[in-house]
Amino acid sequence: MNPNRRHFLSGAAAWMSAPACMAGQRSIKTISLFHTTDLHGHILPSKTYDGIGNVGGLARCATQIRKWRKECPDHLLFDVGDVYQGTIAGYQTEGKVMIDSFNKMGYDGWVLGNHEFDWGIDIVESAIKRSEMPVITGNVTVEEKKAGAIEDGAFTKLAPWIVKEVAGFRIGFVGLTTPGIPYWSRPELLKGFRVFDPIESLRVSVKELGVEKVDAIVVLGHMGWKRADDFANPIQEMLKQVSGIDVYIGGHSHQDRPAWYWSNVLCTQANYYGINCGRVDLSFDLESRKLVKRNAWTVLMDDRFALDPVIVESTKTIVENAEERRQTVIGEVREKISARGKSSPFWQLICTAFMKTAEKQKIFSEGVFHGTFGNSDVDPGVKTIEDAWQWIPYENWLVHARITGAQIRVIMAESKEDRYSDRNLFGLDPADIQPDKRYGILFNSYDSQSGGRRLMFLRTILEEPASETRLIPVNTRESVIDYFADNYEVK
Repeated sequence: MNPNRRHFLSGAAAWMSAPACMAGQRSIKTISLFHTTDLHGHILPSKTYDGIGNVGGLARCATQIRKWRKECPDHLLFDVGDVYQGTIAGYQTEGKVMIDSFNKMGYDGWVLGNHEFDWGIDIVESAIKRSEMPVITGNVTVEEKKAGAIEDGAFTKLAPWIVKEVAGFRIGFVGLTTPGIPYWSRPELLKGFRVFDPIESLRVSVKELGVEKVDAIVVLGHMGWKRADDFANPIQEMLKQVSGIDVYIGGHSHQDRPAWYWSNVLCTQANYYGINCGRVDLSFDLESRKLVKRNAWTVLMDDRFALDPVIVESTKTIVENAEERRQTVIGEVREKISARGKSSPFWQLICTAFMKTAEKQKIFSEGVFHGTFGNSDVDPGVKTIEDAWQWIPYENWLVHARITGAQIRVIMAESKEDRYSDRNLFGLDPADIQPDKRYGILFNSYDSQSGGRRLMFLRTILEEPASETRLIPVNTRESVIDYFADNYEVK
């Protein structure tokens, strides 16, 4: 090949791969927005739902973000929610490891996701208090006071929107969380915290940002890409009803969607667990001050990216403690425990564990309504905390209620209509259930709130005063761990 041509091609390739902020167009100013979402406590790499390993983690994202920051001096950094629930490190530190990492990385703001509430409002309040940056979530109230109008305590940091001035341009950021939270989280966990319609909240925020004379509006929404809107992700309707939005950065649905348009709004979403890191470039004409170009993309955080040494060092002790906990032995299985079918031996083990835990709390029950989280058998051998996290991947709580036999039948029929459900009734023979008699039944907190609107009859029944519904302050995973330790001794 002609050396001059080789030189030209290599130079052209470098130019084409250069970020817009490096293009050197004097009449254009580009501001870059970096974003993460649904990290779920993952500092280190993990694997995808499809089993692809050694990807993601905040430490990898931090490496990419530092590189981008060097390339683009005019930048901001945000997270779109579900920050800390999902790993042993997150659980042991009650989310502090993630918030401290955000502080160290200089995030400019983050949004509350639904899983922020899994451990109760006190943990949310602690996380907000610890955060050195604003928490941008507009469609919420605390003790009936809207975000931005709270006068004391940590929740004063809650803002429906913020304005960041970068390179002389004012960009408004609106934060919203999913309206699905009340259908997943118990009122005992939310306490005085309420979530309302994001569309109305967005409409008000956009109007207020108009008064602020911003040059662009970006929505940070813990609602994600779906082929069609659902109760938890009303993005299409929201962007259709509210005009004046330039970019929507999403989360919640665990999708890698680098760029798509809806109602002329550029939308983007950066996967989950830090498996992808996202970026949006906003280019403004310096003379007219108009937004003239919008670009969005995501980058796979695979082994091309080293772990950021600052994040690794600052979280080292926490990660080591989590690893020690992960390997802690809880018992030994001598014969395979089958998880096949709705009445499998493994399902019986889980339900028995819940009943024993409730008994320790002086709460007695005749039955358990629950399922398993998959159909993988428990093979013989020593079992650890890591196994328990695979068996029970979510931080649900136990809920007890006294309901009639007729109501039990309604709940069972409703569950059968959900083709994805493996829930079943443990401890009672359906043939012996008396319609008018009340029975003490255990549920998990997620199902008791409707299981994401799949069990609305169950929710309504448990809301009746006669049901005497109460939350038992015990994590369902910890219940199984304790039962296993008591009944599966290592020989």
